[in-house]
Amino acid sequence: MTCSTDSLGLWKQALPVPYASLIELGMTGDEIADSWDRRPLHWTQHAEEQEGAYFSVEHAARALRAIESFKHTKGRWGGTALRLQTWQKVWVIFPIFGWVYDDPEINRTLRVVRSVWVEIPRKAGKSTLSSGIALTLLLADREMGAEVYAAAASLEQAGRVAEDCKRMAQTSKAVRGRVEVLRSVIRVPRTGGIFRPLSKIAETAHGLNVSGAIVDEVHVHKSRDLIDAIETGTGARDQPLIVYITTADEGTEGSIYDEKHTYTLRCAERVVSDPGHYGVVWAAPADADPFSEETWKRANPGLGVSPSLAYLRREANKARATPSYLPTFLRLSLNRRMRAASRWLDQPLWDANAGTVDDKRFRYRRAWGGVDLSAVSDLSAWQLVVESRQPGVELEIISRFWLPEERVDELAAQLNMPLRQWATDGLLTLTEGDAIDYDAIEKQIIADCRRLDVQRISYDRMFAGQMVQRIEAKTRGVEVVPVAQTYLGMSPGSKELERLLREGRIKHGGHPILRWNALCCEVYRDGNDNMRPVKPDRGKSASRIDGVAATVMALDGYVRRPVRKARAASA
Repeated sequence: MTCSTDSLGLWKQALPVPYASLIELGMTGDEIADSWDRRPLHWTQHAEEQEGAYFSVEHAARALRAIESFKHTKGRWGGTALRLQTWQKVWVIFPIFGWVYDDPEINRTLRVVRSVWVEIPRKAGKSTLSSGIALTLLLADREMGAEVYAAAASLEQAGRVAEDCKRMAQTSKAVRGRVEVLRSVIRVPRTGGIFRPLSKIAETAHGLNVSGAIVDEVHVHKSRDLIDAIETGTGARDQPLIVYITTADEGTEGSIYDEKHTYTLRCAERVVSDPGHYGVVWAAPADADPFSEETWKRANPGLGVSPSLAYLRREANKARATPSYLPTFLRLSLNRRMRAASRWLDQPLWDANAGTVDDKRFRYRRAWGGVDLSAVSDLSAWQLVVESRQPGVELEIISRFWLPEERVDELAAQLNMPLRQWATDGLLTLTEGDAIDYDAIEKQIIADCRRLDVQRISYDRMFAGQMVQRIEAKTRGVEVVPVAQTYLGMSPGSKELERLLREGRIKHGGHPILRWNALCCEVYRDGNDNMRPVKPDRGKSASRIDGVAATVMALDGYVRRPVRKARAASA
């Protein structure tokens, strides 16, 4: 999509920086339109939600001046002034440094953003940009005793950013006399600041007081120890900044990359609101032609400068001629995570079917239920699909979720989800103890069966056990049926949910827990047009799909309902 300045008003609200501020920063309408054409596939926009937040042109301009005071150190631009491209300004530097708020307790203007996720294909100039940010945090952040680190999985990798920083510091007229460039550290004698690389947890044993850090190529970090040490080392700073900059991984669940990437997507989708986190993900859409130059432009905002078009053509030709190289091309050049499962329900499709659901109006209506129980101490879901009386709508969904009280804070931290707030808002029921209370779920199911005309309850036989027998005894006339968690078992309900969503004939009320589950959900498809939702490996993944699984099982009952015969016309 190409936007002219005439049509800018239609999308300028989506920019991460106010349009008027970009003009004040010296950008032209054409430059801003160009940066929009180079926008990420996903980006977060929550900084303005910080209490008292405002965009400061002065702070953004100061950061830009600092970065552009350095020179390129490698390649064809080596020795020339560093001039950021429009996309780097609009989508990285200005949002990070420009959003601020005034803190009356310390009488200081502070940066809103504290953690940054920049995910982009290789050859996009990550090292140069990272080095510029690191030196800005060291020398131009107004931080006495600044401690800035380049963290990587290996000393060699950490050294790449460190070496760039050292060369930049040595070749900058503005900086050269202010720093001491030593073998493994850059010192700032006047302020007591230091910059150095870190590659293993042993180096942090004495304790860190982190004001800034660049974490390079997060996808190769096997352990989270180093990153945890950096994150926990920021507590004594007023406005610490940690910048994660990486290319996509190979779809490994449970990794530190997976955790940070997933959290950024949740912020981008507004499942989670975190003003202190800013993230941008450049990648080719999953359904895009990997050999199209338009796809390359979508994934590589610096295409034509870094990487060059000739380079990408060579890589694409190699992938076309050598199929085994295709996954590597997709990951490194188009930033696509390669995984066996594919994401199922798009956010716009799901949100378009929110509507309003008021279950107080549903007394005695026909309904079909599905229950997905946790083994011991995780999320459990009971979903009801109820016949609707809204024009053009077949079904409305009632969502109920449970968690053990003693597990909620631990799981909230693990999943990066506001579970305690959801419980306060009445969206999540907390049961006593550290294991799920099946009796509480059973009582709710029975109460719903007495209030509604429940036709069938579907369940996963793995965890239901004796609870099913008690429900059968107390809800006479309600069919209670196990649904196999296989392609054949889950495909009918899955296809029905997809049909209802695409036709706009189901309303879920925008329930945030069900929405979270839906946007996490992936599907496997076999070769016979069957599909089933994927339950993530709970030992490795921070995703949950219990509400979707229960909804699919409920819809299995709806699909198999007896068809009502039409009444004969009166003579």
